[in-house]
Amino acid sequence: MSDVSASNEVDIRLPIKSVISTLVILVILVAAAGAATHIIPAGQYFDVVRDGQTVKVYQEVEPAPVPVWKIALAPVLALTGKNGPKIIVVFALIVILGGSFSILIKTGVINEMLARLEQRFSERKTTLLTICAFGCAFLCSTFGMMEEFLPVLIIFVPFAIRMGWDDITGFAAIILMVGFGFAAATFNPFTVGVAQTLANIPLFSGTGLRALFFLVVISISIFYLLRYARKIERDPNKSVTRGDQHPSSNHAHLELKVGQVKNARGIMALVLGCFLVLAASVGIGTRVKIVGDLIMIILLLVFLVLGIGGGLLSGAGLKKTLSHFVKGLGTFSPAIPVIMLAFSVSYLVEIGLVMDTILFAIASSLEGFGQHGGAVILFFSQMAINFFVPSGSGQAALTIPILAPLGDIIGVSRQTVVLAYQMGDGFSNMLWPTHPFLMIGLGFAGIRYTKWIKWVMPLHLVVMAICICFLIVAVEIGY
Repeated sequence: MSDVSASNEVDIRLPIKSVISTLVILVILVAAAGAATHIIPAGQYFDVVRDGQTVKVYQEVEPAPVPVWKIALAPVLALTGKNGPKIIVVFALIVILGGSFSILIKTGVINEMLARLEQRFSERKTTLLTICAFGCAFLCSTFGMMEEFLPVLIIFVPFAIRMGWDDITGFAAIILMVGFGFAAATFNPFTVGVAQTLANIPLFSGTGLRALFFLVVISISIFYLLRYARKIERDPNKSVTRGDQHPSSNHAHLELKVGQVKNARGIMALVLGCFLVLAASVGIGTRVKIVGDLIMIILLLVFLVLGIGGGLLSGAGLKKTLSHFVKGLGTFSPAIPVIMLAFSVSYLVEIGLVMDTILFAIASSLEGFGQHGGAVILFFSQMAINFFVPSGSGQAALTIPILAPLGDIIGVSRQTVVLAYQMGDGFSNMLWPTHPFLMIGLGFAGIRYTKWIKWVMPLHLVVMAICICFLIVAVEIGY
């Protein structure tokens, strides 16, 4: 009763074609980043005390062009950079996800979850899609959750296909809304919290305009998603990913029934319990630094407990559960070179000492554009910097101490500088191939990067226009 036949089993793995196309794009970007260290002058910001205050001053330094052999080995050498520990933790997360979900797949737990979702929402598909999309956006806007949603994606993509949509619909309902919620942050401690602290303005002040911005952006995004989902329901041939072969395409033909897994209620309780522990950890982590620092470790442990606990509750036994886990360790291993290459870009501009030069050029250009133009340039500059520095808090630490004082000079309030930062940082997470979260998610969903850009770009252009409008309003009202 606890095992599901291989022919009727949800098959979750990374499609090789999708991974290869992603790797090709990233290899080109790594080569371009390496070449940039030979073209762009090297420079650094230094802390200098003036009139009793510490200010950052840019100075050109000795050129540090990265040799060809280091460019070639950048994916490995990146482990020695400042992002090294984070890369290792992400590796561990991917491997444990593969092992844990292998258990849940082989024991039929995933089938059971899909069957229950289908039974409960088969007549309320639009409601489900709306709730999922808004819920993801809200949690990210308030708690700053991102990587925590990858397992939800693994379940929701095949579910979306069974409901008559496609893989892009399932992916966008989770990952796009996570990214946009992260960008349209209200209380996100990792972006708004860090940036406002560095800009020396009251923590989480200016919430009213950010909340309005969140509602406008998320409402338009959900409308765009629902419109596409209804179009696919009417004509599946209009799917952006039509013709692509992916394991998820077989999910529509699975015969799913509720109650095929032993102790299903206990397993559902375990799933809910793990999610609550994770949500509580993220919430506490916003106030208790040590918990926030350990959030990725907690994430690893939670999914380890979920996988092994789900296997044992299903009646598979310890030996078979561990066997499924070991076999699944390599399921998502093709994502590892994707992660290594994505981090290589930031590593190269870091050791090549050109990141601060890029930032100095942006800062210098602000002085000639006035208040409104300066705010807009800030937005686009943060988008550009996010290509090289995909970490939200890392980007805040790099740019806010430099750009906030410049905002004072050109008449752009520090609150508006923070708003431009969070917009430029967050929304481009869903565009740049250097962001590991996006690329891992696309790999899990089996969606090619080029297909994703084709689908999301019209929405992204609308959202960019909304960002510009809100920044102009912010300048006008003295936000």
